[in-house]
Amino acid sequence: MQQPLTGDLLEILRVMKSKGGTHCTGTCHHRQPGEFHCHEFGRMLSISSQGVKNRLLALMRLGLVEPQRVERPTGGAGVRMAITARAVELLAHQ
Repeated sequence: MQQPLTGDLLEILRVMKSKGGTHCTGTCHHRQPGEFHCHEFGRMLSISSQGVKNRLLALMRLGLVEPQRVERPTGGAGVRMAITARAVELLAHQ
């Protein structure tokens, strides 16, 4: 039986669901208006941006978050980390 997720991981999933995911451009200097990045995410949850990234990686390993390539209006591609259908189902039972 899989152990329940910790509160911080559940909160990450809840925020990602409400925001439609979080963007990663490889460097925060390339943020665009309207994109939700780890620095803002970290401030919301009172954790470091590296803490956000570590938790996102843990959620990816659990199959609850997946990267999605997105084209950006300024050109080039970025990555939006989004919750999976499995994560949506898990949140529905919380």
